[in-house]
Amino acid sequence: MKLEELARLLQVPELPAHVAAAEKAIEHTIAIDNPTLYEASLRLVQAGGKRLRPFFVIAAASSQGGKVDDNVIAGCVAVELAHIGTLVHDDVIDEAQVRRGAPTVNAKEGVNSAILVGDYLLALASAEAVGVNKEVARIVASTVAETCDGQSQETTDKYNIERSIDSYLAVIYKKTAALTSAACRIGAICAGLPSKQIEALAAYGKAFGMAFQLADDLLDFISTSEAMGKPVGNDVKEGVYTLPLLLALEDERGDTVRSLLKKDHTKSSQKKLVEILGGIGAFEETLKEIKKYNDEAEASLLELGQTNVVKGLAKLPGAYLEWALQRQVVLSR
Repeated sequence: MKLEELARLLQVPELPAHVAAAEKAIEHTIAIDNPTLYEASLRLVQAGGKRLRPFFVIAAASSQGGKVDDNVIAGCVAVELAHIGTLVHDDVIDEAQVRRGAPTVNAKEGVNSAILVGDYLLALASAEAVGVNKEVARIVASTVAETCDGQSQETTDKYNIERSIDSYLAVIYKKTAALTSAACRIGAICAGLPSKQIEALAAYGKAFGMAFQLADDLLDFISTSEAMGKPVGNDVKEGVYTLPLLLALEDERGDTVRSLLKKDHTKSSQKKLVEILGGIGAFEETLKEIKKYNDEAEASLLELGQTNVVKGLAKLPGAYLEWALQRQVVLSR
């Protein structure tokens, strides 16, 4: 979704300017007299992305009428650099060649440089968080640790046809939802909100993050590379079995799916897999799970006053899902 759409939804016309300030602060933070680190880091930052995590820091800080000050912007910088740093390491592990339509660091500068760039960005995230306060620093550090835990679990489960749905959900919490939850928590802390409201916003970020990752995993089956900015069908190719596939493996036609997974992954086998998953209702079941988390996100906001920002946050999960599904190409066939 575009920032202008989000600004209208939350009725915060200054939102694009706040995110622009965060972007400027990120570019200032990564500046270093070392071309290997700086040029790769700058390319990653300028490649764009949804900037959902800085958005959530700003939205949480604004939810009760708080100002977006330097501490809030620093919180944005910390969570976004933590996010980008973990993505760089993910790309090394996955041997990914493209991210957000641009070559990954490991593809362009090499694996050794990618590891250093990822470490550099994570270190900067920690340093920026310390500048806010000790609690924000603790949140960023513990969230990065959770992300590592999730990636480790996912790596262990690669090509595992016995992977449980509970294990999958635990991993997407650690790899995705933990950081969106942390972003909301940090924004609320920066605004000085009471603990009950901080926890409510953190719960909102967790539920939204779960729905967000489920939608991303769904789109890997039903979208296009052009719409996603990265190859589709890559999860199956890399042995990362997500909810639609796990549901199919539990179906009575699971043996057919297993036989496909034993073969080399091709466009033809991916198309056949999509047809099977669509036929048994795996995509629709995944959508139900997404909507369940969307409902949880909305319900978590009941602890907060009904400000324009809170009302907008309540509408956001459904609005984001509708926007994301505009990319779909096979679900309605």
